[in-house]
Amino acid sequence: MEFLFGLLSVVLVFVCVLLIALILMQKTKSAEIGAVFGSGAAKAILGTSAATILTKITYWLGGIFMVLVLALAFLSNHIAKSKTVISDIPENNQPVKK
Repeated sequence: MEFLFGLLSVVLVFVCVLLIALILMQKTKSAEIGAVFGSGAAKAILGTSAATILTKITYWLGGIFMVLVLALAFLSNHIAKSKTVISDIPENNQPVKK
């Protein structure tokens, strides 16, 4: 479980970086500040439908982000429940000698 938690955490960080890059590449509606971050380059490479492609990829990455966060919360809760103080109590109810 802990390996899966670590793996999903790494994937979540990768998805976050991709989301940040995609959001910065998109052109804003009110200003042309998107051109500073490469929106014009994306339009030149991908054609005129670059905005719709980038928007769709952003939606998909946002959905993947939400699923990963929920999965990590579930795994974190499961790992925390499996490591309790009660599991350290001996079977015969005798005090632990240190």
